[in-house]
Amino acid sequence: MENNFDNLLEQLGMGKWNLIVIILFGYWCAQIPSSSLGGTFLVPSLEHSCKIPDDGFPIFIEKDGNETEIESCWYNKETSEGMEKMPCTEWDFDNSTYITTLTSEFQMVCENKYLRPTFESMYFMGALIASPIIGFLSDSFGRKTVMSVGMTTHALLSNFTCWLPNLSSILAVRFILGLMHPTSMAVTFTLAMEQSAPRHRSAVGLLTCLPWVIGYFTWSGQAYLIREWRWLMVSVPLPSLLAVPVLWFVDESPRWLILKGFHEQALKVLQRAARLNKATLPPEEELRSLMKLMQTESNQYKRQPQPGNSQFMKLLMMMRDQIYILFRTPVMRRITLCLYCLFLVCGTVYYGLSISGGNFGTDPFAYIALCGIMEIPGSTVTLPMINTLGRKRSNVICFLLTGVSLLLLTCVPKGWVATAMALIGKMTISGAYQIVYLHATELFPTEVRVRGLGTCAMVSKTGSIIVPYIINALGAIYWWGPSVLCGGISIVACMVYSLVPETLGMALPNTVADLEKVEEKKKRKDLAHDIEEVTAMTPDKIISLST
Repeated sequence: MENNFDNLLEQLGMGKWNLIVIILFGYWCAQIPSSSLGGTFLVPSLEHSCKIPDDGFPIFIEKDGNETEIESCWYNKETSEGMEKMPCTEWDFDNSTYITTLTSEFQMVCENKYLRPTFESMYFMGALIASPIIGFLSDSFGRKTVMSVGMTTHALLSNFTCWLPNLSSILAVRFILGLMHPTSMAVTFTLAMEQSAPRHRSAVGLLTCLPWVIGYFTWSGQAYLIREWRWLMVSVPLPSLLAVPVLWFVDESPRWLILKGFHEQALKVLQRAARLNKATLPPEEELRSLMKLMQTESNQYKRQPQPGNSQFMKLLMMMRDQIYILFRTPVMRRITLCLYCLFLVCGTVYYGLSISGGNFGTDPFAYIALCGIMEIPGSTVTLPMINTLGRKRSNVICFLLTGVSLLLLTCVPKGWVATAMALIGKMTISGAYQIVYLHATELFPTEVRVRGLGTCAMVSKTGSIIVPYIINALGAIYWWGPSVLCGGISIVACMVYSLVPETLGMALPNTVADLEKVEEKKKRKDLAHDIEEVTAMTPDKIISLST
């Protein structure tokens, strides 16, 4: 049965029905970098000096080489008890690179320097909270509904940010934008994958994210041309509003409709898909039999609700069961835990390299533009790799190259040489992130796919939340420290990948039962192969092995 629906998708082929979602997702990917990577140009690290009052005196600090500089966070003031050290309350900022930034407007320096990584982390805090929830919502209310809410809210609020008067409201809106990030991205990606036939799935999974590179590169160019943060946030988010009307033409996932029992709606969606793709469907009776069988197997691993509980308790039990299903069986548990580890590494390393350009002593606009260019191989070269070598081998190569290039930073001087090594790591971790997302989509069954991807994204965002503080603290001591840390955990990811099954050429599982069946078949096949090898051995060979 697990192959039948994929065979149906092969029969439908690739046409207008699939392209509506694919083009929409690609376009939306190009709009997101300005929000998720906004801290690079909105809250940059700026040279600053204390505005010392008329009755104050500067404090001189000795540096290496008998050089001195003026303390930028404190000054001396003469009081009745003598000289007293006072904290600065106003600063002059270096405006040679930026005209206005959030850093200078809201004085994010000295005792308030924590606000810079906080601004970056607020977005991912929202994404962390939303990531597991959108799985429940998407599995309960449908892919299209959740995706539409996410895209519409994100588009409206990102265009509203420039008008906000204070930092508290800006942080609050940034948190909500983070909530809408996985709500729009993860669900739309899942919908595109569930509508694609197996032979197109690799290309769809990787190439649909290629517009992210365009958005990445464009964000750098726009920030270079517009150096005032409010004008920058007026112009950049406007194109995202064009995605909202397209949502009207998107169909719900037929897989989800079938597993939820909406067979009539699923039939209409499939008939529309066949009409748009100019394909022929099997007889209606055969389709209905397939739908019934898929739904029956979906219910196999679900707990029955207990009578007599309140509505609130039923809700809590439903959420418990929806999380529990990701860990209920041995195969499901191993896949979930391994993917959590891989997503944590990807989120930490990818975002860490994206915002750490200042540590390498290079131009921030050039660094971000080059980071965008480095993502092109991650969305193109990896496609023939995964089709030839498979998901596992390809990603082990990507993680290994990432780790080696970042660990070598301790052996090269600060500057463009270090930047080149970091960019190699950025290229390979981008490929790894693309592949692991595709791999996770193929590993999680349809009935828990968005839920599984949502919790994986939550773990990934945990790394993205922490890494700005790591860069801010560790990078101030050792410029190569954050990169070496990222390189070390990339090597760990190589070892974890050995526990994840390969999915190249396999059908997309619909239920947890399908996943268990595939694993059981694999075990029986391996056992049969071992028995065949043993029975083919000569007595002398058996004796030599035993000794």
